[in-house]
Amino acid sequence: MCVCSKYVTDNNNHHTLQGKIMDLTAEILLLNNKPDLADYLRQYLSLEFSKVDCLHESRQAIGPLARGEYKLLVLSNHLNDMEGLEFVRLLRKEAISIPFVMIAGDSDIRQAVEVMKEGAVEFLQWSDDTDAFFPYVAEVLRRALYLHSKLQLVSESELLYKTLFENIRDAVFVHFVDDKTRQPTTFIEVNQVACRRLGYSREEFASMTPFDIDVPGSVDMKAVMEDLCLNGSVIFSTFHATKNRQHIPVEINSRLFDLKGQKAILSVARNITDQQKALDELKNSELRFRSIIEKCIVGICITDEKGFFEYVNDEYCRIYSYTSEEMLGKHAQMIVAGEHKQMMADLHDEFILTGKMIKNEWHVVDKYGSSKIAVADAARVTDVDGRYRKITFVQDVTEERQFKEALELSEVKYRTMMESLQDPVYISDRNYNIIFTNKAYQKRFGKVKEGARCYNEVFGEKHPCSWCKATIEGKTTVRKRMEKTINKRDYEVTTVPIQFEDVYMAKMTILRDVTKTVKARRRAEESDKLKSAFLANVSHEIRTPLNAVLGFSSLLKDEDITRDETLMYVDMINESSAHLMHVMDNIIEFSFIDSGLVKVEPVLIDTDGLLKDIGEEAVRMQTKMNKNNLKIAFHNRLPDELSLVCDQVRVRQVLLNLVSNALKFTEIGGVTVTIFQSQNKWVVFSVKDSGIGIPKEKQEVIFRRFRQVDEGQTRMFGGNGLGLALSKHLALMMGGYIKLESVPGKGSEFQLFLPENFDQSLTRVPFMGYIK
Repeated sequence: MCVCSKYVTDNNNHHTLQGKIMDLTAEILLLNNKPDLADYLRQYLSLEFSKVDCLHESRQAIGPLARGEYKLLVLSNHLNDMEGLEFVRLLRKEAISIPFVMIAGDSDIRQAVEVMKEGAVEFLQWSDDTDAFFPYVAEVLRRALYLHSKLQLVSESELLYKTLFENIRDAVFVHFVDDKTRQPTTFIEVNQVACRRLGYSREEFASMTPFDIDVPGSVDMKAVMEDLCLNGSVIFSTFHATKNRQHIPVEINSRLFDLKGQKAILSVARNITDQQKALDELKNSELRFRSIIEKCIVGICITDEKGFFEYVNDEYCRIYSYTSEEMLGKHAQMIVAGEHKQMMADLHDEFILTGKMIKNEWHVVDKYGSSKIAVADAARVTDVDGRYRKITFVQDVTEERQFKEALELSEVKYRTMMESLQDPVYISDRNYNIIFTNKAYQKRFGKVKEGARCYNEVFGEKHPCSWCKATIEGKTTVRKRMEKTINKRDYEVTTVPIQFEDVYMAKMTILRDVTKTVKARRRAEESDKLKSAFLANVSHEIRTPLNAVLGFSSLLKDEDITRDETLMYVDMINESSAHLMHVMDNIIEFSFIDSGLVKVEPVLIDTDGLLKDIGEEAVRMQTKMNKNNLKIAFHNRLPDELSLVCDQVRVRQVLLNLVSNALKFTEIGGVTVTIFQSQNKWVVFSVKDSGIGIPKEKQEVIFRRFRQVDEGQTRMFGGNGLGLALSKHLALMMGGYIKLESVPGKGSEFQLFLPENFDQSLTRVPFMGYIK
């Protein structure tokens, strides 16, 4: 018997293997051309590993290896039908990947090198000293399996983090930090979300820094970097600019970490556009409901946890004859008689703890000591800080109590609340008959005839809608909200299943007029179209001077031109650059106004000096436009004692715009600028011309941004459609306005009305129609 057999026949006496705990779960395949030796090795390895199989034909091994039945292959350098190295290459050709160890009975160093090049974990030389060789083989196989498991784990972990990095819904950016300047360097990695959101490729991001995607002025990046370096993390909000220059509001969570010995920053940017919209909608909703509460005929108050007033509406104040200033900050005990004060305090504390209150009648006293009967109901709510608040609804039932029972009072209260709503409300029964309408409905649509069906009376349809049918059949108990056009106005229609006056399966429908909102939405859509038209207009205004600058700059390279020609070309370049600067100034001015960065700086204006300055500038415009034939006159007819206090820079800006327009559209005659005081004490700057005039239907359009009277005139006279819109906006900001009178073919007169003394309370923000 071969010496190897003792590992099978004498297991009980083998102290090195007896009782050994198998800590590796592995499937090993032995592929050998010598069955006896391979079987002895298999028997020994079976004591170490969970599964060890032995095959002698390479064709038998292809299938199990392809199916992944084994984790490690141990093969001889010579097989029955091919060489071991040839078999390894066959596996690679069949795309079968498995770690392998080769055992050679005869070999040289060249064969070992070739095997290791093919990716062998180890190359072993067979030894007949099995007492030493078999344990050595087992140790090699354990190490091979361990390394393979570790590499597989690392690969899976890397794949997991890469998957998370690419599939997180937020944009992720990674970049280093310059240790000296504390400034961020170029991006070293971004995920696909960042590329899709901002429109840049990974290659483009590789040459960009956070400053390239951050909208200037959105956040103090220097302070953010200092905070980040100090605390290791920071959360802030800013705006990211996409490749096509759209601005996206984002919340960024940045953390400092060590990457290969360098300080790096991982930033996760979340798009908060929807949150911003939701916040705006919440503010608008709060304003709407506050307006309803203020006008509600039911008294409403809010008290804190200790019972002190935080809010009272007008009706609540009327019931108790106090003003809101007299009640706010005071305890609610002030509205009850002395013997009931402690009871009210106890009930309030109990309500705050439990949130339960039974609607009850209270005998209360007003400011003058008069006794009243009030029906009170309450609700407990939680504020944003998690503290309880009590909202109390109070109705003075002193007179009604003498004639009606408590149940009738409740009905009256809720019916009255419905009647007080500004939105039209109607209730229909299961047969679609309208059985109730509030005052707002009757005022808007008139009284309803008996037996009128809701779908026909309100919406002008021949059949009830599918949702109404589902409600009647009991298939839905939720509210329905939709938009409908009724009598040429847009309404948001909300329908809720209710029980009304013992009528089951009734429906309450609220019609909220959203015509203005819909118009605003349509204006927004129109704004996009107008901006596209603006780009078409402004491209002419920008490209024309740019072409001049480029053209005359190229001509200056000619060595044969004279000095006079050089000066002429330089003048042309300066003139084109100035025109281009004027266009850009107007655009930037509007961006500042939209951002709220423009403020009025009132000073005492020297009107004579102002007219002189405007006159000198007008002469330069006249020369530039080659209209020296026009007459320009200036008249100051203000009283000597009048002192005009306003923003001189903005007044000058508006007047120059008006004078420039007058000169631009006037070919014969002249322009007259006059300052006078109107009968109602306005200071009026009049700019009158004898130009082409403006049709009546276009006189409102020209004050809108990017709009002009006629596109043909845009090409003839130039302009980008911003001057008058900007002038109107500045006039409103100074507490004044601009008035236009014009007759086509005879001329126009623009009048700037300003108050004698600037008053901040008189400033106005123009309606969005002017801005667009």
